[in-house]
Amino acid sequence: MEPRYTKDKEARNIPICEELYGFLKRLPRSLHNPHVFLYKGKPVKDIRTGLIEACKLVEIPYGRFVKDGFIFHDLRHTFNTYMRKAGIAQSVIMEITGHASSEMFDRYNTVDLDDKKQAIKQFEGFLRKLSESVDQNVDQTHFLR
Repeated sequence: MEPRYTKDKEARNIPICEELYGFLKRLPRSLHNPHVFLYKGKPVKDIRTGLIEACKLVEIPYGRFVKDGFIFHDLRHTFNTYMRKAGIAQSVIMEITGHASSEMFDRYNTVDLDDKKQAIKQFEGFLRKLSESVDQNVDQTHFLR
């Protein structure tokens, strides 16, 4: 991405997955317009109207100040969180999203109930291995006597 399009005016390379690339390649293109998304032949400048309509259609509350309301920026939180859950290194996620500090990464990273459940499963596995190790050491101690 060219520097003029980023908040911090720094160039950014933003990779996309093969599935998204294929989808974008299949979109009909205007011969005289380099923009990907057009409405009535003109570039889409603000997606809020479409997002509000889509949220109404699927009965998702829309708005920053609405209880459980969704806004476009929530996708940034989702991306960060899912990248972390996929096991991607924090430094790589930060490079993709353009976050310069761990504090900003943490702001967009959401720890949810599934994360907590996964943590407990990992902890149980750790305790199980620890218990097996202790049991094995006890058995060996009895054998040596």
